[in-house]
Amino acid sequence: MYRAHDDNPARRCDIMRLKGYIDESYGEEIFTLSCLMSDAKGWINFQFAWNNLLRSKNRFLRKNGRQHLTRYHAADCSSCKGEFQGWTTEEQVEFTKGILNVFKGKFSYGVAYNIPLRDFSVEFPEGDVIANCYNLLLKFITTEITASIKRGAEIHGPDGIKEINIALFHDRSRFDHVLANSFTSLMSDSTFSGKEYFATIQPMNSEDCVPLQAADLLAYENYKEAERTISGRRRRRTLSLLLELDSFGGRAKTFTHQNIKDLRALYMSRLPIR
Repeated sequence: MYRAHDDNPARRCDIMRLKGYIDESYGEEIFTLSCLMSDAKGWINFQFAWNNLLRSKNRFLRKNGRQHLTRYHAADCSSCKGEFQGWTTEEQVEFTKGILNVFKGKFSYGVAYNIPLRDFSVEFPEGDVIANCYNLLLKFITTEITASIKRGAEIHGPDGIKEINIALFHDRSRFDHVLANSFTSLMSDSTFSGKEYFATIQPMNSEDCVPLQAADLLAYENYKEAERTISGRRRRRTLSLLLELDSFGGRAKTFTHQNIKDLRALYMSRLPIR
């Protein structure tokens, strides 16, 4: 678990409109779902800087007769595969530093949850394990965002935010209906105290959406962070540099087997995963 500058999206203003971009990263051991949030001004500045970086890199690649980038993809960039095939380690590191520079000075807040797939599939054997992970972790992400907003409200007091509106977006996949149903379930749950903050959830194509590409970076780095607890490797430099930024804050949590067993007992008694 890391905790980066426990900033929160609830900054002082009358009305705050936030957009959160959700992406996943997973392998055989770990499933990660994360959400990267900012306000309208933050995302406009973010997209401008991100697109400038990609355009600059693509000019260099085309000039040298190399494959240009249609989008940023964290796993491919890290492993120098796909559109990043043939890149040297030095080139990959330099480009990643450029990506991290985009985050500088632009308010963003990330939430991520990691779940060990083998333990989860043992306790929740019904249905598609990945679909179940999407369903469950969206609820935890929205709950954590809600808690963060309420912490901010306690800090700022009655002169703080008067209204919050959050639109969520996720990378289009075969699990679109799972996230839509999970969101609908949350909005109809009388026990969910954050429903007044969330307006909608919609799928988008990451090729056409810069914030989803940034969310891909957050998901991948949190996935690798959870994976390293198994492998014993050191924390990746990319995540360390991201956490050092004053403009970035957030939380990430990883489920233990006992956490999952407790969830199973709760869902069996109340709301089983559908």
